[in-house]
Amino acid sequence: MVSRRSFLVGAAALGGSLLTPGCTRDEVGESSPVTTTTTPTPTTTTTVPELWAAADFGELDALLDETDTASFVVVDGDRTIHEWYRDDTSHTQDIASAQKSVLSLLVGRAIADGLFSLDTRIDDVLGTDWTPGGQSASITVEHLLTMTSGLDDALAVVREPGVAWLYSGAFARLFDVVTRTSGRASTAKDLNDLASEWLFALVGADGAGFYERPFGGPYARFGLRCTAGDLIEIGRGVRDRSIPGVPAEWYTASFAATALNQSYGYLWWLNGQATFRLPGRERRERPGPLVPSAPSDAVAALGKDDQKLYISSATGLVVARQGGRADAGTRASLSGFDERLWALLAELRG
Repeated sequence: MVSRRSFLVGAAALGGSLLTPGCTRDEVGESSPVTTTTTPTPTTTTTVPELWAAADFGELDALLDETDTASFVVVDGDRTIHEWYRDDTSHTQDIASAQKSVLSLLVGRAIADGLFSLDTRIDDVLGTDWTPGGQSASITVEHLLTMTSGLDDALAVVREPGVAWLYSGAFARLFDVVTRTSGRASTAKDLNDLASEWLFALVGADGAGFYERPFGGPYARFGLRCTAGDLIEIGRGVRDRSIPGVPAEWYTASFAATALNQSYGYLWWLNGQATFRLPGRERRERPGPLVPSAPSDAVAALGKDDQKLYISSATGLVVARQGGRADAGTRASLSGFDERLWALLAELRG
């Protein structure tokens, strides 16, 4: 049964709007009618922002219902504004490529701890046989973080490192770099223990966990399962730059536009840029921001079939979505759902 929870009690005078920030910078069941549950007692001491005071979430709930959403949460500041679940809050699923952004946080922690650097050659950590052809001598950690290694999903050389943006599964070897340099084996258990110690336990993402995909193959063998609530807690830590062990400079570097794809940083998608490129065979540069209606400073972890985590430090918003494919044109990252959702959130927030 579908459930929704809106936390619209009280008000606080927060200036600004969704579009012009006024602050400082995998299967689900059949659809069923939307029902309203009793509004629970607020769990935080801060009142809900005035910006949401007149919001009617009926249209948003209808959008979520019709787009095969399983779980959805909106947080503004330290308050949960609205939650929507097809079944219940315990829904857990593989977030697909959205896990890349979580990996970026682990890499940032490892670099801060001095285990390796952006310039470290992958060969120096994994040896010379981590690609089938052994043509990896000049590929660095930064190349894998920015999708500029020149390798395809099979780790075959397609371009020279650093000359083109090529979205591929080559990034996953960073899991091995992190575990190997931290003195752990490259297994799901060791990776999950490390991620729990460095991230999940620190932010309260208690349901998050890496696992071995049974059909993932050698280049995408790890998956990350979590709830929408886990994504929100990770998002809060990123929004507030408050994850212990991850320095402020790492967020700045991770969210910086690059010449080869202005809308992609260190395994994070970046909104508000002049151009963007998307995964797939057609990697042409497109004009405009990724999601015009979203905050210009928003960063996102995006996964197959519309697994989403959006974060805006300027507005204080963190938004998580899980479920099935939300749009017929869904790619490995962006879809028409992103703009529909953010246009509606902009209207609701006022």
